[in-house]
Amino acid sequence: MYGSSSDISYVMLIVVALMAFLILALILATAGVKSARHARNLLRKSRRRQIEPDLERFLIEGDSSGLHGLHSLHRGDRDRYLAPLMVERMDVLRGSERLRIAGLAGELGLLDKYLRDLSSRGRWRRARAVERLGYFGGPDEAPAVAALLADEDETVRAVAARSLARIGSEAAVEALVRTLDDPSELTRLRVAENLDRVGRPAVAPLVALLEEAAVPRAGSRGERAPYGPAFASRVLGGLRAQEARPALRAAVQGDDEPDIRAQAARALGMIGDTEDVALLVEAAGDRQWPVRVQAANALGSIGEPETAPVLEKMVADREWWVRSASAGALANMGRPGEDALVGLLGSPDRYARDRAAATLERRGITRRFIRQLPLENARGERARAALSALAASGVTRHLHDLLQEMPEGEEKRMLEGIVQAQGKGAGTEPDTSSQSPGKPGENRAS
Repeated sequence: MYGSSSDISYVMLIVVALMAFLILALILATAGVKSARHARNLLRKSRRRQIEPDLERFLIEGDSSGLHGLHSLHRGDRDRYLAPLMVERMDVLRGSERLRIAGLAGELGLLDKYLRDLSSRGRWRRARAVERLGYFGGPDEAPAVAALLADEDETVRAVAARSLARIGSEAAVEALVRTLDDPSELTRLRVAENLDRVGRPAVAPLVALLEEAAVPRAGSRGERAPYGPAFASRVLGGLRAQEARPALRAAVQGDDEPDIRAQAARALGMIGDTEDVALLVEAAGDRQWPVRVQAANALGSIGEPETAPVLEKMVADREWWVRSASAGALANMGRPGEDALVGLLGSPDRYARDRAAATLERRGITRRFIRQLPLENARGERARAALSALAASGVTRHLHDLLQEMPEGEEKRMLEGIVQAQGKGAGTEPDTSSQSPGKPGENRAS
């Protein structure tokens, strides 16, 4: 028994010693890594301080000695230390100064290096190479950068899209536009974002894409993906491109894909031309609910008071998203839209009542009416009538919550009187002012 205990103690001593050794090794390794990282940062800062004066002399004074110093750098130092300094300056310089830096990158062999690295097996090396080409490259390098829009790695594709936007040549923009049909939604979003950065030069290729999609091709029915035209419409709307209106109108009127019709309608609303109102009113009756949603959003963006009756009817739509968009569009119209929402509080359609009350609450209109209650003018009369209609609708949970929060005073006394006058008990209705029946995923009965 004694011998067995000794063996156990000896084994435990070895285990403790081994654990202590491992802990010490871990501490030393951590300290070593931190020391190496600190030393590397010091070296980077030191090398940048040595290189920066030569770059500044070349850029500011045109000093040939600065150029000679840059040429004398080792190839690795040009990539590690000089290229980041050049990129920093290109972020703030414009015109001829940027061209000088790009020319310097070609003269020092950096362009050739990054073009070679585009075919590297390492994704981070490809990403860094395509990023640098976005700064140093031009129209000649655009095709090589565009090839990485089809890279297997999502990050590399995103960086390639940003670099093409920086290059901004005709070929670069066309490559971005063609990629709007990419199966990856993330890639399409990145490309659309960068086309928005390109600005006006992107309008013509985007319009051409829309027009090309409108031409039916033999044997293509049912096989065409709507990604490109739909995203093109979104970008054109964001750019407020007036010249795109004919193509967008044609897409709203005649395209078979509901997503294309929907995004084209939304784009027309963002452009904001009142001549498109009649077409958008027609789209508000489309058989597909996504089109009706975006038509409502578009009408709300343009804000023509004459369209309030159309939106008022749409608040009773069978689809929750259409009801929500239509009510929001009315709230965007100011007083005519607010009056329409108040009128809907007396609708026999429960869905319309609930959505109108929820929109008045969410947009802060109900609170504004309460503040205006004591006013002895037209605004006060309007506020009292609106709150009476809200109390009569039965959607009173929000009003009761507000009464509990409000300090004693004239506003609270008047609101209590309005609620009590309607004969509605507190809490007898569900909290539909925040969430109405027919929420997303539930259709109302026909």
